Amino acid sequence: MAKINEKDLLDEIRYDIKVKDSLKARLVLASLENVSKKAQKQALFSVSQADDDFSIPLLAGFISNYPKVAESYPHLKETMFSKILDNPETLLDLLVNIEDPSSKAFLAEITGEIRLKKAASILLEILLQEKDPKMIGSVIIALGMIGDQSAVPAVGQHLHSPFREIRIAAVRTLGELATAEAVGLLAGKLGDDQDLDLMILDIIAKIQIPEALEKLNELLASEFAHLRAAAKKKLGEIGVMSVRVLVKNLLRDNPNLVIHSLNVLGDLGDTSAIPAIRKLLYNEPKDPNIRFAAYEALGRLPSDKGAFSLAGGLEDPVENVRNAAAKAIDRNYNPVLAGGVRNLIRSGDAHATEIIATLLESQCENIFLDLVEEDFFMTPAMKHISSRAHPEIRSCFTKLLLRAGYEDLAKQITPTKMTDGRGKMRVFAVDDSRMVLNIYRTVLHNLGCESRLFEFPAGALERLRKEKPDLILTDLNMPDITGIVFTQAVRKWHSKEELPII
Repeated sequence: MAKINEKDLLDEIRYDIKVKDSLKARLVLASLENVSKKAQKQALFSVSQADDDFSIPLLAGFISNYPKVAESYPHLKETMFSKILDNPETLLDLLVNIEDPSSKAFLAEITGEIRLKKAASILLEILLQEKDPKMIGSVIIALGMIGDQSAVPAVGQHLHSPFREIRIAAVRTLGELATAEAVGLLAGKLGDDQDLDLMILDIIAKIQIPEALEKLNELLASEFAHLRAAAKKKLGEIGVMSVRVLVKNLLRDNPNLVIHSLNVLGDLGDTSAIPAIRKLLYNEPKDPNIRFAAYEALGRLPSDKGAFSLAGGLEDPVENVRNAAAKAIDRNYNPVLAGGVRNLIRSGDAHATEIIATLLESQCENIFLDLVEEDFFMTPAMKHISSRAHPEIRSCFTKLLLRAGYEDLAKQITPTKMTDGRGKMRVFAVDDSRMVLNIYRTVLHNLGCESRLFEFPAGALERLRKEKPDLILTDLNMPDITGIVFTQAVRKWHSKEELPII
């Protein structure tokens, strides 16, 4: 390419400015990549000093089409902004009449950056007619920055664009516009793309209107595990504002929704949820999973004067529910609950022995220390710990007795002879609830299985690189990594035949 005469170039651009020949001026600016920094600076300075209606489109075209050169001169954009703010009508005219797609997209972005409300109607008209993806994306983003809520329907149509960048722009803009209609459109998009789903949920959670909270709440009953898990997490992050909608869920005839709501209420730890949970238990729900979740939630909530009602859970016909009630009692243990527990186990019959086993398997340390000097408790308790309990349970209570100064009792715990584990079925159990994992530990131990427990799926995946079990039990609804995602990861290493997953 022939070397450009920089003096001729500068003379040309100055003449073009004088006679307002924008076509030749654009050609001169297009050649700035091939001249010295000094010549670039002088040419651009000349353009920036020209009249607004001449300089603004030239600067816009140069910045959008030659970004690498423009980055060296940040004052260019500042100059253009200053001109536009002094004369916004010029920008509106350019949006309608300028033909260069890159320049038009750039100018659309500027209307958003300066929050030019007068541009909204023009941008909406462009959005209806435009086919260029870059232009559509720029217009959508600008509408969000301007904040014109009348744009919601037009932007919502682009949630289903074949171009991912446009879909993302539409999601973000609807989040900026933050109307009830925008929330509904965002929620209607969920389920197609997991990454986009999580972005949408994050945006909905930040919209401070009742409809946003209701949509998150509805997702607790979603057919998609990743949406349920993410909605639970977001409702927990929102805090006590979520309690009102979650408590209403407890009256619904949807077991999964009730259970997920109880999980979040337990996480929130707000005492205002206690009466509703207690009422749920008073009505004796038939589904044991609901009863389990209710006692588990109460066990994580601060104690109140009505905690004595927890004692009834020790007589539930389902072992897992009894375990959840036992943990709730132990956390809220007080003189009233102590009296209730004593009444249930004082008889020494088979029913009492079953309740004592539940208290031990649930590692109820407060109850154990309160009853440590009662023969009707300690005799069956020591027998269970020594002969039936998992080694971790024996270790737990041995250490507890030693810490409390009961060395003689600690010595009486005589563990049964341990085997090396060979020949036992090896089972991995994955669940984000420590209580559920404790139940797995006990049940698998009683079945003669060797178990490894994982509160976090990532930990189980790491262990699977070193060891293959005979079976995996996994929860479905877990934060970060759902049971489905966990299973997909396992299947990369082991087939269904090699490693069953329940």
